[in-house]
Amino acid sequence: MEQQVSPSPTGSATRSTAALLEVRDLTVQVGRVAAVNGISFDVRRGEFLGIVGESGSGKSVTAKAILGLLPENARIGGSIAFEGRELLGAPSELMRTVRGKRIGLVFQDALAALDPVYTIGDQLVEALRAHVDVSKKAARARAAELLAEVGIPRPEERLDCYPHQLSGGQRQRVVIAAA
Repeated sequence: MEQQVSPSPTGSATRSTAALLEVRDLTVQVGRVAAVNGISFDVRRGEFLGIVGESGSGKSVTAKAILGLLPENARIGGSIAFEGRELLGAPSELMRTVRGKRIGLVFQDALAALDPVYTIGDQLVEALRAHVDVSKKAARARAAELLAEVGIPRPEERLDCYPHQLSGGQRQRVVIAAA
């Protein structure tokens, strides 16, 4: 496995192993629109990556391509490897083991990411149970722990709230907890 020197979050050089996520020459075309044109990047364990750009520059399309969430009419090229496994064209069984459990996605608009007809607790419990074989009671307890970890006050009470009952910052933290 190749070793590379990369800056750590503190700015000092550290040795890191091969990339956890490798995106190479990613292209996405939806209809006549070239939504992404040849983007490449690596993310190593412990690193964070923020994708910034103007509206319509392909940020969300790139994230959705990584998770296999693009519409069927999207034409995708290049390579997306996670933990050494190619995700482009991967069977749905592999994508289910990766999506939500190993890779999470946090969109900027948390209100749009949360379903307004279900409580925060319902949504977190459903997400947890989709990826871990756990009872509803255990999933609810874990959901409260996750809300506490992201700084939501009175997490047990907040599980019974609907998204519109939380502040924008609290909704964003709920989405982070879900991811």
